[in-house]
Amino acid sequence: MESSSTSATRFRFREQNRQQIEDAADSETSSGMSSVSSDLDVENELQSMTGKGIKHFCSELLELKTESDEDFHRNIFSNYSSFVRIFDEVKGMENELMQLKGQVLTQKKLVKDLIDGIHLKVLSEETIDSVIQESEFSEPTPQSELDVHINSISETLDILMIENRMDEAIAIIQRSDENLQRMQFEDNSPVDLLLLYNSAIAEKKAMLTLQLTLSAENTRISAAELQKVLVGICKLGDSHLATQLLLKYYRSRLATGRHHLQSSQSFLDGLYVKNLAKFVFSMISQATRSFMMLYGETSPQASELLQWAREETKLFVASFNKYVRSNSDVTEGLSKAVEAMQFAMSYCSLLKSQRLFLKPYLIKHIRCCMEEVLLIHIDHFKKVISMFTATDDWVLGRYLISGILSEGNYMFAGQQPEYCILTNSGRKFITLLQAIIADVTPLLAIQMEGSILKGLMNLFTGYIAILEKAITFETHVSEKGSRRNLPESLPQQLSVLANLSTLQLFFFKIVRSFLRGPGHLNSKLRKKNSIDFLQKELDGCILFIQEAVAKLKAHFCQQFINRMMSPETGSKLIVETCSDNQQEPSNFQGAMPSSAFQVTLASSG
Repeated sequence: MESSSTSATRFRFREQNRQQIEDAADSETSSGMSSVSSDLDVENELQSMTGKGIKHFCSELLELKTESDEDFHRNIFSNYSSFVRIFDEVKGMENELMQLKGQVLTQKKLVKDLIDGIHLKVLSEETIDSVIQESEFSEPTPQSELDVHINSISETLDILMIENRMDEAIAIIQRSDENLQRMQFEDNSPVDLLLLYNSAIAEKKAMLTLQLTLSAENTRISAAELQKVLVGICKLGDSHLATQLLLKYYRSRLATGRHHLQSSQSFLDGLYVKNLAKFVFSMISQATRSFMMLYGETSPQASELLQWAREETKLFVASFNKYVRSNSDVTEGLSKAVEAMQFAMSYCSLLKSQRLFLKPYLIKHIRCCMEEVLLIHIDHFKKVISMFTATDDWVLGRYLISGILSEGNYMFAGQQPEYCILTNSGRKFITLLQAIIADVTPLLAIQMEGSILKGLMNLFTGYIAILEKAITFETHVSEKGSRRNLPESLPQQLSVLANLSTLQLFFFKIVRSFLRGPGHLNSKLRKKNSIDFLQKELDGCILFIQEAVAKLKAHFCQQFINRMMSPETGSKLIVETCSDNQQEPSNFQGAMPSSAFQVTLASSG
């Protein structure tokens, strides 16, 4: 609207200018006619003014044409967008009308199918009942009537299988089997017709079993739907096939779940084994529950279920062992392995309520790997013991027993002195020993008492070997690069023996307390043979350590006597002993032995 008003204003302005020009031209023409004798310059001026007016008029016409073209195009564009919008709306309304028409047709088809289905169901039920009633209550039928009966049942079963009405088809086959068995006991039933009847029923049974099998092997079938299909297969008399389909279904789910866990979680993540154990044993539990719903608690097929469960457990053990061996860090490897073992044992124990005892099988297959981990860490602890023994100054210290031993070991010790004497390395050894026992205690659940006892004995015998090298005079020249402190003086060597006597006493008490704790040697649930074997292992360990300690003391005493009898070293040892007791060598005969030597003699006695 604004553009049209502006164009009209411009047009009126141009008309006024043109009128003025024409008036001026007319006046000039009249004056020229009245004055024929006007000058030639005046005529030229008039002609130039007329030409300018015409040019100006033409330019205005061109401007008007341009503006009218713009208005025309502008109107076209505005009207075109409105036209397109209206066209789209009409097209949308047409689509909606088509959808409504399709819905009406669909509803009409559903109603028709429903009517036909109800009619067919009524006819099939009437046919089935009439045929079965005739077979059950009528006199022996002629050959033609039995043929009709067989054809009728075959057609009915075909219709039911096409419509996927499996329950009704199974019911018909079961009734037909009963009817066939009844007819076989009747003398007046032709053998060829019975064979034909049996063949027809067997054929339909095989077709129905195949259709149910295909449904069970569908990857999208749910557990509830699978259970219904398996019940149908069992009713058809193929329990072995039902069991195979059940185990195949859960085997597939386990494989998919393991793959998903491996792709979604890091293998070195501590939660991996926990989630894997939870998933594997929960799937085994679900399969067992489904199996019991099919066959009950006692079934000839139970051996197949147990074999399958062991195979899946073995696959879990492979992943478990791979995880444990990959975590070989000596600082946290043992604790992670023990934690993974506890997760596996915990979830496996849940199957006991379903009378599926996989725990002994699991223990048997993970024990070897756990023993490897324990051996690796025992070797590491040997190095740790060697390191803190190298810096020992071999001076006895007086320590509270309650501060050295843990509560359980201290209480088990009974009536003991309040204090004990140990060197610095001896105190560290006892502390390390109790820490190791605390870490490996959960391994008793997988019956690793023997391996643990052997590892602890190796640590103690290794410590004895270090002490033997320390007090053996021939080893004063140690290995190259070694900075080990050696007990060169006699009081230091006696301190080593006194320290060893205290450690021997504490070691025996700690080991006995560990193995006689709740659920171990005194457990009524453990087999007597296992208890006797473990008791023999413990007795053998104690005897071996006693012999090793006695051997070291005897070696020291023999070496000490030889040195005392030697003219070169005897006087030197007397001076060292007297200086330790702060007495003169002349009074050596009445001198008392040093405190370390008194402890050594007391422990030996």
